[in-house]
Amino acid sequence: MAQSKKSNTRKKNSTRKTNTSDRSRSRNQSQRQSEPMDVAIKSEVILIALFALCVFLFLCNFGMIGVMGNAISGVMFGIFGLTAYLIPVFLFMVIAFAMINSGSVIATRKIIAAVCLYLIISMMCELFTKAPQEAVSYDFKGIYEACSTNRNGGGILGGSFAYLAYHFLGLIGTILSLLVIAIIALIVITDKSFMKGVKSGSRKVYERSREDAAYRRERAQKRREEAEELRKRREEERRLQEEQKEDQKILRMDKKVTGVMMDTSLTTERHEETVARERDDIHEINLSDFEEQLERPHTYIEEEDVPEDTYQKPVVTQPEVTQSAAASQVITHEAPSDGFDFSKIRINGAVGEQQSDDISEIVSPYAEEEMPTSVKSRPVAKLPKEDPFGIPLTTDPQPEPARSPASGMTSGVSSAGADRLSQAQTVSAQNRASGQTSQGMTQGSPGNQPVRPREYQFPPISLLTKSMGKENKNAGNELRETAQRLQQTLQTFGVRVTITDISQGPAVTRYELQPEQGVKVSKIVGLADDIKLNLAATDIRIEAPIPGKAAIGIEVPNKENTAVGLRELLETDEFKKFPSNIAFAVGKDIAGRVVVSDIAKMPHMLIAGATGSGKSVCINTLIMSILYKADPSDVKLIMVDPKVVELSVYNGIPHLMIPVVTDPKKASAALQWGVAEMTDRYQRFADFNVRDLKGYNKKVEDMVVRGDPQAPKKMPQIVIIVDELADLMMVSPGEVEESICRLAQLARAAGIHLIIATQRPSVDVITGLIKANMPSRIAFSVSSGVDSRTILDMNGAEKLLGKGDMLFYPQGYTKPIRVQGAFVSDKEVSDVVEFLKNQQLGNIYDSDIQQKMESMGAASGDGAGSPGGGNERDQYFVDAAQFIIEKDKASIGMLQRVFKIGFNRAARIMDQLCEAGVVGEEEGTKPRKVLMSQEQFEQYIEECL
Repeated sequence: MAQSKKSNTRKKNSTRKTNTSDRSRSRNQSQRQSEPMDVAIKSEVILIALFALCVFLFLCNFGMIGVMGNAISGVMFGIFGLTAYLIPVFLFMVIAFAMINSGSVIATRKIIAAVCLYLIISMMCELFTKAPQEAVSYDFKGIYEACSTNRNGGGILGGSFAYLAYHFLGLIGTILSLLVIAIIALIVITDKSFMKGVKSGSRKVYERSREDAAYRRERAQKRREEAEELRKRREEERRLQEEQKEDQKILRMDKKVTGVMMDTSLTTERHEETVARERDDIHEINLSDFEEQLERPHTYIEEEDVPEDTYQKPVVTQPEVTQSAAASQVITHEAPSDGFDFSKIRINGAVGEQQSDDISEIVSPYAEEEMPTSVKSRPVAKLPKEDPFGIPLTTDPQPEPARSPASGMTSGVSSAGADRLSQAQTVSAQNRASGQTSQGMTQGSPGNQPVRPREYQFPPISLLTKSMGKENKNAGNELRETAQRLQQTLQTFGVRVTITDISQGPAVTRYELQPEQGVKVSKIVGLADDIKLNLAATDIRIEAPIPGKAAIGIEVPNKENTAVGLRELLETDEFKKFPSNIAFAVGKDIAGRVVVSDIAKMPHMLIAGATGSGKSVCINTLIMSILYKADPSDVKLIMVDPKVVELSVYNGIPHLMIPVVTDPKKASAALQWGVAEMTDRYQRFADFNVRDLKGYNKKVEDMVVRGDPQAPKKMPQIVIIVDELADLMMVSPGEVEESICRLAQLARAAGIHLIIATQRPSVDVITGLIKANMPSRIAFSVSSGVDSRTILDMNGAEKLLGKGDMLFYPQGYTKPIRVQGAFVSDKEVSDVVEFLKNQQLGNIYDSDIQQKMESMGAASGDGAGSPGGGNERDQYFVDAAQFIIEKDKASIGMLQRVFKIGFNRAARIMDQLCEAGVVGEEEGTKPRKVLMSQEQFEQYIEECL
């Protein structure tokens, strides 16, 4: 019994303990779960109640809560003054900020600073009411009632502190103290340094003002240059008018007189004078006209009085801009950056170590050439010559030197008059002494000067339009931003590089990267698409590595392209002083430097590109460069234009040997004439024991100097330009390919150079033989990498931008360089051609060459087996007939085997034999019957062939 009671008691106690522990455990868990919830709810409730209170107080200030609201508003205005409108918002923001940042020392500091700033605003409101200034003593009740009634001032808080400050510091001291405390409070609240902000702001203002000043100076310099150019143009026009007046007084002999005339003076009738100017022969000059001219004082056009410093080049004092040895700008702005300092990147630095003797490059940012003087042919005296761009070479009368390519301009009026006078006196004296007739004088009188043809006058540079490039003042900053984005993109993929240089060209900017040790070049090349995506570029080209540099070049298209005008290139000293007569102004490279090449050192060039890529403009640029550089006696052109409309505009210029060839069949004859001319020149070289054209012409000059009567004429250089090779290869591929290969292999020393262009750079047009013998190439934009490999033997041309963007690959270069080709418009070409045609140099075409080409074309047509049908016989016609008569069997297959010709040609020969009656008609699969004997065929040859 006792044990059972004890066990029951133990069970009850254990049950009671279990229930107690369960209740304590659940109570602890509920407390732990409710405590965080209570704090969050409490904070949220406080914020909501505070927001509602602030909205209520805000509405009370505007009288929207009734009588109670007006009373509360009066109390608020009495305590806070005009800032009572802000106190609800300020109160909510301060309490919310304190609750969010509970326990933070920085938050407490900022709250105190905000309260001080609010109190300063209240004091300023009180000072504006002038109550402290007018108060005799401190009146607590008066301040409250005035602020509550008038709803202005600073209230009790602001008014009390304002009164104390004004009483002890005065008005100025109070305002200064309030400003200092307000600035300190703002610094504490914003955590921004006031001095640093003032410094950065002043630096920006200073930089902007300096850039604006530099921009204004550049604009002023441009305006001065334009004014100077206009002045020179007007001066040139006035000079030309004076020359025309002088020319009108020059009389020429127009009538041929038989018999003896003692007085050979010409009359001054107007119609004789007008007709005489159209001819160019030996004539007599009336000395009275020149005596009157010499007695008259000559009027010279004086230059305008311009201060000396007007034409000085602008010098902008900018410490971040320096000038390198290559005349390119190196900008070193100091821009804060994490890691790499992008301000030290050189922009348009000295690049282009890879150069060849046949290519010269130059940049002159302040190059300003004089306006070229227009030319006019002088029929009497050979006047002092000038540079074709207006720079006089000599002004003193002296024996005439050998003609230079840069000659041809006329000089001043005074020297021209003296030359005319001296020659007129000589001619007149000789005529009176000899008593010969006019006809006899021109034919054989030893005392008279021989008839000289008109001199070639170089076209003035003013016929070409001056390109106006756009300026971008923020170009340096944009380039650095792109460089930084490029570096960050590569770092994203784990490639660490250093950007060492930036070269900005007319259409493309190249960023030079130097990878860190251990970074593979192929890894950067493989990220081309990712770089293009991050830079938002239309296309990029990676040159890895840059020849001659330990760097990789990434070429990115510019946002705004700059056109390169041909005039801009022709005005440079590099083109003017280029020694070759066939200099070619190619364009500008990536660094913005002028590229001038020598066709003689190429010596043959292949140009290829898709339609619209700039191929025809490049050919026009090449031709115009020759027209501005070479005399027709030194350089001759042969142009082949199967498209008819591209080069036909040049018909009539004095450099052409024959009219522009537009018939593809005649084009083959033109190339064959080039081969024949090359062979003939080499034969002459062998006769004179010289090796090349230069040595031959030097020997001819020596013979002329010695007075050798058997001295031959000098040989000109010949440039053969073919605008579309694909069309010629379709008409007569065998003859065209053979002629091109022979010329390309041997014609360099003979002074004959080939320029071949095509818009279809496929292997059936540019065959292996042609490509192997054309060492210099220009590739414009193409559609695929296959075409690029056909032109350059490497990819790259498919990534070009078009519109003159090219890869220039002359002989001697390990890799092509990227160049923006020069642009010349159709109007400029027409103006230059029209100027050359108006010189009227006589018959400029060589009839002998035309006849030889026609005979070669006919022979080529016969050799091709009468491709055009007609009645012409194949060259194997007689041999095939004799062979068939001898074998007494006629079949097309037998002709193919014996004469090693194709089926079509053999079938045409068989049809011709059938028409002649040698064989009969075809009889299905049976052989044709032989109808003639040997004697009958010989009789047929005598009668019909």
